[in-house]
Amino acid sequence: MKIRDTMKGFAIVGIFLAVTMVGGCASSPSSPASSAAAGLAVTASQSAAPHAECLVCKYDADLACVDVKVVPETPSTTYDGKIYYFCSKSCCKKFEKDPAKYVNQK
Repeated sequence: MKIRDTMKGFAIVGIFLAVTMVGGCASSPSSPASSAAAGLAVTASQSAAPHAECLVCKYDADLACVDVKVVPETPSTTYDGKIYYFCSKSCCKKFEKDPAKYVNQK
């Protein structure tokens, strides 16, 4: 009986982790090319494409979407003279409603 309960526990945890990893951001990205998460300042990474952070996902601790490759289709907005990039249009809209909430996070 203990083995059966243990196996059920592992199965439940496995399903939870799979759903969490597949779920990612609150909405699907605007295009496959923008599925990485964008955000604050664009920085060069080991790849040729620039990367940024999706501040909304960072605030929400959605680590699967924080780092995004910046391409022309990547959702973005300008706030206080800076361009911010996001993993999805949904995150961009959330940021536009209360930018200070996301910019001033630690």
